[in-house]
Amino acid sequence: MNATSLQPADVVVVRGGGLAGEMIRLGAALAGKPNLSGHVAIMHHYDSAGVPWGLEGRPGGVGWADMRPYIASHWTMNNAGQPGRTDAARQHVAENARALLGTAYDWAAIGGDGLRDLHIYLWNLKFPHEGAPGHVVCSSYAAWLYEEEGWDHPGLGEERYCQPGDWDAWTIEHGYSRPLT
Repeated sequence: MNATSLQPADVVVVRGGGLAGEMIRLGAALAGKPNLSGHVAIMHHYDSAGVPWGLEGRPGGVGWADMRPYIASHWTMNNAGQPGRTDAARQHVAENARALLGTAYDWAAIGGDGLRDLHIYLWNLKFPHEGAPGHVVCSSYAAWLYEEEGWDHPGLGEERYCQPGDWDAWTIEHGYSRPLT
């Protein structure tokens, strides 16, 4: 399999570090999902120096991420091999991703994710039917963008609770991950 470069709207699923990453991976294991990753980012563009930039949901709100450490990690998975995404649609998703810069972190969904991982279902929060969500986490951000574009993605119908383990399982199931350059 040849190495590829990320394109706009590709999703990268990364190991992530620290206690938060470990807790996310533990939750995935408890839920019976792959527990390889703890974070998700969406490729946006390459700058004039060739640096790949993405966007990610994080506790401070949606923000920019230098994708080089993610690309360099042998743990990183991606959906670069997902078919049916035209350049125009990719740009549209990238524009939608940028429009959500600063969107607040979804602490209620984080709590719901933790409970769901323990098979406890106390509430079911959905994204609004129209318009952009007011709160996201890294993986739900990517799922919402894909839902808006009509692309296949994990968490169908429950994008707000989409977790990194869901992206891992979906990517593995479909064989979409490619080696990155």
